[in-house]
Amino acid sequence: MNPDQLSHSNASNAAISTAFPMTITVAEPLKEFDGTKDAFISYLITTKTTLDTFSSPTVSVRRRFQDFVWLHNSLSRDFAACVVPPLPDRHRMEYITGDRFGPEFVEKRRASLQRFLTRLSRHPTLQKSEYFRIFLESREWNRESSLYRQKKPGDGVFENLGDALLNAFSKLKKPDEKFVEIKESVDKLEENLQTIDRLYQKIIKRQTDLEVDYRDFGSSIAGLGQLETGITAPLEQFGDTISKFADAWKRMTYREENGYLAQIRDYLTYCHCVKNVLKLRDQKQVDFEDLSEYLQNALMERENLMNTGKSSTGISSFLRETVDNIKGVDQEQVKKERLQKLDSKIAELEKEVENSNDVSDQFSLEVAKEYEIFQTAKTIEMKDCLLAYADSHVEFYRQGVELWEEIIPILDDIKFQA
Repeated sequence: MNPDQLSHSNASNAAISTAFPMTITVAEPLKEFDGTKDAFISYLITTKTTLDTFSSPTVSVRRRFQDFVWLHNSLSRDFAACVVPPLPDRHRMEYITGDRFGPEFVEKRRASLQRFLTRLSRHPTLQKSEYFRIFLESREWNRESSLYRQKKPGDGVFENLGDALLNAFSKLKKPDEKFVEIKESVDKLEENLQTIDRLYQKIIKRQTDLEVDYRDFGSSIAGLGQLETGITAPLEQFGDTISKFADAWKRMTYREENGYLAQIRDYLTYCHCVKNVLKLRDQKQVDFEDLSEYLQNALMERENLMNTGKSSTGISSFLRETVDNIKGVDQEQVKKERLQKLDSKIAELEKEVENSNDVSDQFSLEVAKEYEIFQTAKTIEMKDCLLAYADSHVEFYRQGVELWEEIIPILDDIKFQA
């Protein structure tokens, strides 16, 4: 990976508000090839944008889930320093039970895909990528997307060397305090979100139980009306009011579970994406540190060879020299050849250490910007999430007030007979 490839855009250093030239909606789920083994759900994606790379200010296309997967994988591959938002989990129980075409599952997925595209549209780098444009407006989707489906090859032997270093389980020798603090901050956010998730699952269960209890209560009141002949109608109406109140509980619980709680869980996955990018940043620094160590070892080996005629002072060096003497090998010629090989190795390592340092520094710079983008986006989404949560409660209590106010005059009209 070259340093130039990391500098996708200077826009990520700007405020998040500058990355809002588009509005995207995911709507109208449609089951295609119904009744066949190739059936799938497609979604209508409508984009309104001021970006001049688009052919029109408003475009609409249909895409299926695997097209979203293509977009996610393409961005993750070519924008390694960016925090690419997560997609909804594909390995859900609905895939095992065969209920992935059920209305509830489809709606949950639609909402999650909406959040995915909205996050991309707010990202100052990813929103301008060619992958995103093709996904949002291409009329020749199969042809254009296939051009990018093959993974691009690495940038040389030292790209693979970086992977080898990582696989060797090398650890950072000099952790950057700034990124240590970022990781700790993300860990704390993740921990808090997990606590909220756990507590709110209890709240959801309690509300679901209350809904059932209210429904049973309403049925009991209505049944009581059959025994009280003088007030049968008011009691049945009161029971009906309680049943409607239970319906309001159900609607509020559904909105919270599929809105608020779903977003909390979605953000937990988003935290994992941030941590993965931080791990990749650490890998770049490990690559630099290990290459630097290899270079120092090579320099020490050359110095020993020049001063003592030996590349090392260990038993292996002694045995090799003894064997060479027995064979009558010219030690000066051997020393000269070894120095030439070391000089070549050192020259190559110096070049790669410099390149690795540039990559590590540039990657760190981009990741620091990415964290700022994540923080700003998190604030916006948390605000929207809490407002939606508050709205669901306001709507619930408004409906409750209306229901109880409607029943009060009916109860007041009950006449008592002496």
